[in-house]
Amino acid sequence: MEPVEFREIAMILAVGEELSFTRAAEKNYISQPALSKIVRKVEKNLGAAIFDRGSSPLRITPEGQRFIEYFRRLEQVRHELEKYCESLRRQKKADLVIGAPSFFCTYVLPPLVASFQMEHPDFSAKLIETNDAELRELLRAGVLDLGLTVEENMPADLQSFALKSESIVLAAPRANPINARLRDFALDESDFHGGLVNEDAPCVSIGVFAGERFLFLKPGNDIRARGLKICHDAGFEPQIVMELDQLLTAYRLAEAGLGVAFIRASIPCYAGFSPDLCLYRLDHSDTQRQIRVVFNERTLANERQKSFVAYLKSCPEVR
Repeated sequence: MEPVEFREIAMILAVGEELSFTRAAEKNYISQPALSKIVRKVEKNLGAAIFDRGSSPLRITPEGQRFIEYFRRLEQVRHELEKYCESLRRQKKADLVIGAPSFFCTYVLPPLVASFQMEHPDFSAKLIETNDAELRELLRAGVLDLGLTVEENMPADLQSFALKSESIVLAAPRANPINARLRDFALDESDFHGGLVNEDAPCVSIGVFAGERFLFLKPGNDIRARGLKICHDAGFEPQIVMELDQLLTAYRLAEAGLGVAFIRASIPCYAGFSPDLCLYRLDHSDTQRQIRVVFNERTLANERQKSFVAYLKSCPEVR
């Protein structure tokens, strides 16, 4: 005997409930000849008639009663199996839930996760965009397993380590006349190594840009705080003409000539060096910072999570 398909079982049960091929066919959006063909195929496979077609109304044969009883059990098992599989899909959680600012979720984390998956093909990670303040609370609540931040002073109940260092540079529209005086200080692609600027690259003082229009990120962002401090240490208050949510937006607006902007040195490496911008290394210690991995050690419950953290600590791609 060949296996009876679930679709065939459903058709036979429909005929058994309606005691009519016509009504069962209409109910299942199938033609009556096609339904009759399915039933005859199953009856031939089983070696016995399920329905007595010579009676009016249609009757179920004694053998058919037993078959339908078995089919109902199989249909119930199928239904329970579908519900169980659906519950598993709903309950399934990624191996690791990582929170980070938008830039990290877009450019930094995907290649790291992909590289780890080369060694662990069934590893899965969920990325959630968040800011530093939210990151702390989500880690404490167990919503996140791990996060990336540039914040240096994390609470004592969270553990962290440096993933990589990065530089902050100033982006100025190439059409700005100030670039003519700073031609010897403009950086080129060879001065960049990932998110860092070479230590032997020339520096300029931010004071040269005191009269320029500035594009800043909104309050609460680390680069905003550093940019303000750099300007204040040079003795001037920057003329902020726009406050933005995303650093990449500031980069593109500077490219369009709307002002100068403090940006992370990795942005042109990821988004592309623009011929419409001049980039400058600034003579200030606050242009160097660390990207840190932060986590709550108590919530790293399985070996897969711990392995990913160990991988980040030793990964040569971010060193």
